[in-house]
Amino acid sequence: MSNSIKKQTRIDVDKLSGEFYFQSLLQEAYIKGALSSKESERIQLECLKLLADCTERFTRGKSSSVRVEIAQGIMASNLFTIGIYLKSLPDVDAALFQIENEPIEKLYEYGFQVLKRKINVANYFFNRVCKSKLKTANQAYNITIDKGFKPFFESYEINFHAHEIPSDIDYQLIHPVTDLAGVEFVIKYLESLYYENLFCSYFDADIIHEVMSGYDPSYKNLLDNICAQVFQNALGCQLLNAPPDRLEFSPADLNALDKKLRSHNQSELQMQLKTAAQELITDLELTNPTLKKYLLASLPKITTTVYQGLATHSLNKVFVPRYNPNIKPLVHYNMGIKMDDKAYREMVTEFLSCRFFEDKLAIIKEHIKTLADMEDLLIAGELEPAEAAMIFDLLEDIELAVLTKRHPLHPAIDAIDYSASEIRMQQNLDAYLRALPRERLAQILNLTTTLEVV
Repeated sequence: MSNSIKKQTRIDVDKLSGEFYFQSLLQEAYIKGALSSKESERIQLECLKLLADCTERFTRGKSSSVRVEIAQGIMASNLFTIGIYLKSLPDVDAALFQIENEPIEKLYEYGFQVLKRKINVANYFFNRVCKSKLKTANQAYNITIDKGFKPFFESYEINFHAHEIPSDIDYQLIHPVTDLAGVEFVIKYLESLYYENLFCSYFDADIIHEVMSGYDPSYKNLLDNICAQVFQNALGCQLLNAPPDRLEFSPADLNALDKKLRSHNQSELQMQLKTAAQELITDLELTNPTLKKYLLASLPKITTTVYQGLATHSLNKVFVPRYNPNIKPLVHYNMGIKMDDKAYREMVTEFLSCRFFEDKLAIIKEHIKTLADMEDLLIAGELEPAEAAMIFDLLEDIELAVLTKRHPLHPAIDAIDYSASEIRMQQNLDAYLRALPRERLAQILNLTTTLEVV
């Protein structure tokens, strides 16, 4: 019976530092009574002896003294190396057993061997990062991979500076690496970057470039994470039941997302995003368990971002429409000259007084000669959706594209910035576009990206 009871450690593992593991373990062990004063004193004396031995090696036996800051650095390196070994053990009890029964010098030697193996692990992940490197214009990403780790692999010194990170790392990860130092920091960073690269490899590099350009046309100069935005856009597509690899949103898509998500509180929103993430993982056939865990761990932060986007009417900054900075407007569309105010007022009055819609269509065909006048009438005409649809049927695709570009529907914003008549027109146009065949709608939305209305 007693063999089935697992030994319970007195140390609170959550209070132990990842960066200063050995020191924090000694402190907690002493506080909890797992380490006596006599044992603590013995450990301190052995640490000082180890420092003296390492200092002698550092000076190659030419001097028994060094500057204080150098001695402090060597001591920090020694303690880090011991901590590396202790963290490699199965649990805290095993680590305490080693501290109590092995000389500090031996723990250091064991840690030194672990460090050597960890450098090989760092090389392994660095090679995987290089092989999976994205094709992107982002300078922080490129420089971090191409040059940032070169100092580490060329000059990482495990004898006296094992806790240091000789590297130039600017690119930000989805999950920043904290509470780690030396080679452990490098391994965790490279492993995380590899999984971010792995996820992005499921998407076309040119599409990712357009997503990031939609986020900010000058994204190449930013430190913002690429994978996070790709994941957010993919989740948005999943919520719309659209192909996730397109990573694109039209005004109608953003309107649909707003309607779908706005009623949820933050907890409900996170559940909805979690469901979408799990479906996305299935649809993309992501099989790597660490990658899946990495993505799911980012959902609380993404939930907050989406929630704030809904609250501030800026969902287009969360689910970012793609933008190709290399495509300039090719079509300059002139909406034409409006009729004079008197003639327009008379026409609108006559239009509103008509009982039958056939009579309204007759007025349109007789008096409306430019898209500028048609736009004004669509706003002022107090049209029902079915009536507006019949008028939209009179327009060419390029004219519908012009109206779509000028009147995107964002309900929360519209209620503040637009009149009731303008909102009605936007809603009628949105309903009409949604009813179009997918191919024609795609053609109209594509036209909006190449139009410049003059």
